[in-house]
Amino acid sequence: MIRKTRLFTPGPTPLLPAAQFAMAAADIHHRTPEFRALFLRVLEQLKAFVGTKNDVLLLASSGTGAMEAAVSNLTSPGDRVLVLSAGKFGERWEALAKAFGCAVDVVKVPYGQTFSLDEVRKALKA
Repeated sequence: MIRKTRLFTPGPTPLLPAAQFAMAAADIHHRTPEFRALFLRVLEQLKAFVGTKNDVLLLASSGTGAMEAAVSNLTSPGDRVLVLSAGKFGERWEALAKAFGCAVDVVKVPYGQTFSLDEVRKALKA
């Protein structure tokens, strides 16, 4: 029986054999000149991939880690923030902002619904 390897974040996502072989290759230690050269090359190529000439940040974390980086670097305790929540990600933004001491205003709609522009405008004016 052939066993298919799948990546379960956020998947399941089938992996191409080339990707499986690349993942099975020997690791490069992150403090070596070889790793630094590869990392810098990847960052440079990411600029073209995302269509920017600005620096690209590569975070070794989950999406929640990126969200936490955004809140911790762009807000200070006591800052007032507006969170639009229509599901788990909105709930996570709210929890992170509160954890970092922000004054959080939330516009909520049921899971899977969208926000009315008037609701958002009203929340921003307050």
